[in-house]
Amino acid sequence: MNLSKQIIHLRKEFNLSQEDLAEKVFVSRQSISNWERGKSYPDIESLLLLSNIFDVSLDHLVKGDVNMMKREMNRKELYKWSNLMMLFLVLAAISFIPSMMFPDMYGLVIPFILWLIGMFYSYKVEHFKGKHNIKAYSQIMDYMDGKDVKTIRERTKKVKIKDRIVAIVTPFIFAMIAFLIGYYGMKIIGL
Repeated sequence: MNLSKQIIHLRKEFNLSQEDLAEKVFVSRQSISNWERGKSYPDIESLLLLSNIFDVSLDHLVKGDVNMMKREMNRKELYKWSNLMMLFLVLAAISFIPSMMFPDMYGLVIPFILWLIGMFYSYKVEHFKGKHNIKAYSQIMDYMDGKDVKTIRERTKKVKIKDRIVAIVTPFIFAMIAFLIGYYGMKIIGL
């Protein structure tokens, strides 16, 4: 990442310690350290503060990283994990009816295993998003495409709210679907 090198170079050029820069950008010294080591990427507001502090354009600050950001956001791996997650969750819901044919609760093992595999892929999706700074990259790409910071901030808040709602509602929806499938499945097979 060129940004990490740019931050180090400009910070030293301005004779700032990591702590001094952290105070000016309103983040922790660890955040500056992570940015300089390429472990994480600053959000759009921090990048704008950095460009203002160092008196350089955002283009200059992130030069060379824009193509990398586009590649990271277009990763086929993310789509693969997402599709596999949905496939196994749907298979878990569908396999619930045939599982009622087995005596006792042993039939629920197959839907449970399919559900666990779906949850594993869900973890992979979230891990990928965090590791590859997808949120920060999308904010930067939006800014580079001409959107203002207020619009980007509002969009980020909406995405956070949507993600929280999805995280809370999705298990309940799958539980309701499984209950309905089980209930009507037992009626069909006469249990």
